[in-house]
Amino acid sequence: MTNTKSHLFSGTLTTLVIGLSLLFSSCSRDRIERDLNTYESPNAYLDSKKQDEQIFVIDSAGPGPIVGNQGTTIWGSIDCLELPGGGAVTYPFLVKLVELYTPKDMIYYRMPTVSAGMPLETAGEIRLRAEKDGQELLLSQPCAFQVSMPNAAPTPNYMNVFYGIENGDVVDWTTDLGVFGITQNQSPVFNVDTIGYSTLIEKLGWINADRSVTTSSVQSITFDSEEDDLTNVMFFAYLPGTNTVLQSSNGVIAGIPAGALVKVIAIAVNTSGNLFHFYQELTVNANTTVMVVMSEISDPNLTSLLDSL
Repeated sequence: MTNTKSHLFSGTLTTLVIGLSLLFSSCSRDRIERDLNTYESPNAYLDSKKQDEQIFVIDSAGPGPIVGNQGTTIWGSIDCLELPGGGAVTYPFLVKLVELYTPKDMIYYRMPTVSAGMPLETAGEIRLRAEKDGQELLLSQPCAFQVSMPNAAPTPNYMNVFYGIENGDVVDWTTDLGVFGITQNQSPVFNVDTIGYSTLIEKLGWINADRSVTTSSVQSITFDSEEDDLTNVMFFAYLPGTNTVLQSSNGVIAGIPAGALVKVIAIAVNTSGNLFHFYQELTVNANTTVMVVMSEISDPNLTSLLDSL
């Protein structure tokens, strides 16, 4: 009888211990989930840092060219511009230019160098637009504008002309003018001139001096954290070997060539407006998960980090 009671007591004690362990484990998970650091979207911060759009008022014919703050040089004629309905353009009109030549500026502008999910090597991105009385002007066919993009050591017949396909805030890149209903008449390859890379563009908008990165396979990086809610954290990857900029989608950066050295940077802002970041360098040989711990950083220090990429 004594042994039976002892066994019953032992069983009850074991059940109690298991129950308390499960309860403690559940409470611990709940506490961890509740205590995750949360962040706001960094879009407003990035917008405050991105390159301004330069505006040139063209009020009469002249020898040109238009020269941007960073050296982009543009030659064009009013005779090559038309209104959206096909009408002639009169003076004055506006030319608008954005120049992105560093990974920092591409990150601020959220302009990765990707074509149909595959990485591109870039020598720079620009957005060239023309406007008359609030209407976007078009290049009439078969006209073209000449654009030279500064580069200290350009390689002949190396970079191709990529045009931006805009879908909301997302821009993909293509060499196919047929996507825009335009018949290609000019060479899609950049020449070399005294400025850098030079070409004749047949469409206004986003222009990229690029080439496809040759790779037999591409990998991805997935981000996870035990301390931070990554919902509003924005991740970028810079590949110094090809001057490629990639951006996360749903917490994953895809399109990384196998064996590439990758510099990963995450940016977020908390509810108090404080800036946070994560930085890591790694060589990606297979699909990889990176564990993230965000840390606070000052604006000058983040700018310095991006300048050093």
